[in-house]
Amino acid sequence: MKEFLKKYFPGLIQFVKDTQQLIGYRKKKKYVKQRNDNMHAQYERNLGKYHNIHKGERCFIIGTGPSLLLEDVELLKDEWTFGVNSCITMYDKTEWRADYYGIVDSHTVEILGNKMKSGEVPVLFYTDIDASYDGANGVAFPKDDSANMMTDTWYKRKFPKLFPDTDFSDDITKVVYTGKSVVYAMLQIAAYMGFTEIYLLGVDCNYAQPKMYSDNVTYIDHKTKWSKERLLKNGNQMLPQFEIAKHMQKSMAFRYSMPQEAVS
Repeated sequence: MKEFLKKYFPGLIQFVKDTQQLIGYRKKKKYVKQRNDNMHAQYERNLGKYHNIHKGERCFIIGTGPSLLLEDVELLKDEWTFGVNSCITMYDKTEWRADYYGIVDSHTVEILGNKMKSGEVPVLFYTDIDASYDGANGVAFPKDDSANMMTDTWYKRKFPKLFPDTDFSDDITKVVYTGKSVVYAMLQIAAYMGFTEIYLLGVDCNYAQPKMYSDNVTYIDHKTKWSKERLLKNGNQMLPQFEIAKHMQKSMAFRYSMPQEAVS
C-alpha cells in the first residue's frame, strides 16, 4: 500500500507526515508555555540579576564555525565574550576564556558537561527543559525551540505568517527562542544583559567544512552523519532567524553583525 501511494500519490505521504508534525508542534508549544510559566519565579530569581548589568557595553559571541581561528580569540582577551558548544576544546591552545558560555542541546551537555564544571567557565547558560546539568556555575533558562518542528512542512510554506521561523525574546526569564543555533539564544541573553554592540565571530552557518581552530575537536555531534547538502541547507536555515534578531535591534537598543550564507 505504501509503495502504491508513493507511486500514484507521491505528495500524500509527505502531507500526512507534515500533519503529524503540526500535531506534535501544537503539543510541544503548549507544553513549553505551561512549563515556562510554572517555573517563571525560579527563572526570574536566577536570571533577573543579569538584566542590564552590561548596559552600554559591547560583546562578542564566539561560534564554532570552520572559519574561526585561534588568532581571532586571542585578540579578545580584554573584551566581554560568550563561548558556545565546542569552543572549550580550544582552551588548551589559548589563554582566552569566555566570560559567559551557552549550550542549548542535551547532547552537548552530555558530551562536554564535565569540562563545563571547571573554573574556566564562570557562568554557563543552559536549557533545563531537556538537559540535566548540576554544575554550580549553571544558570538555566526557559527554552522554546518548537518552531523548528515546522521547518520544510507544507503548512509553513502555505501559511508562513502562522508559522514563523522563531521569535526574539525581550525577557529571558519568560522564554528564550533557540531557533536553530545556540548563538541565537545567546543573542537574546546578551541583549537582555544590556549589551548595545554585539558582534558574531565564527558564525559561518556552515557545518560542511572542517574546523580550523582545533585539530582535535573531541566534541562530535549527530551532524557528522549528515550529507554535505543537508549540512549546508541546515546552516542556511539559520539566516531567516538571524534576520528576526536584526529587526529587533531598534526596539531593544542593540546592534549586531549578521552572519553570511553558507557556501560549499
